[in-house]
Amino acid sequence: MRHRSQAMVIRNNTILLVEHNMFHRDFYNLPGGGMEEGETPEEAALRELQEECNVTGRVIRPLSLEYKPNGVDKVYTFLVEIDEDAVPTMGIDPELPSDQQSIIGVGFKRLDEIAERDRAYLFGAGLMRIPVFHDEVLLWDGEDISYPYKRLT
Repeated sequence: MRHRSQAMVIRNNTILLVEHNMFHRDFYNLPGGGMEEGETPEEAALRELQEECNVTGRVIRPLSLEYKPNGVDKVYTFLVEIDEDAVPTMGIDPELPSDQQSIIGVGFKRLDEIAERDRAYLFGAGLMRIPVFHDEVLLWDGEDISYPYKRLT
């Protein structure tokens, strides 16, 4: 059993994301990873933020608790604040050897800058509990089935 804990950092209506290259594909994810023995979910989220993005943060509040597809392992997500002048830079995954690192980038992204597949994970992680994103979704056309929706002609 390995629970995951992750940090959601919001700045200027963007989300701090870590870009990975794993399993023959690139994807964006929140800074996060497996919890260590004796570590609280909050401690794990802040440690992972430091390891992957080289910034320190403060937990503001929990956003979500969900289960991995196996139905057993939990995924904790916390809204985390970093200093306004903090500049995230690409960190490492200390569990991987230096020649097998999966992190290929770190930065703040708008929703429309990431694939819908990756946005789905953000919604599961509690993105709708952030007022600016909740309000944005309320503006979407009720007939749209995805964001951004592109009509096939």
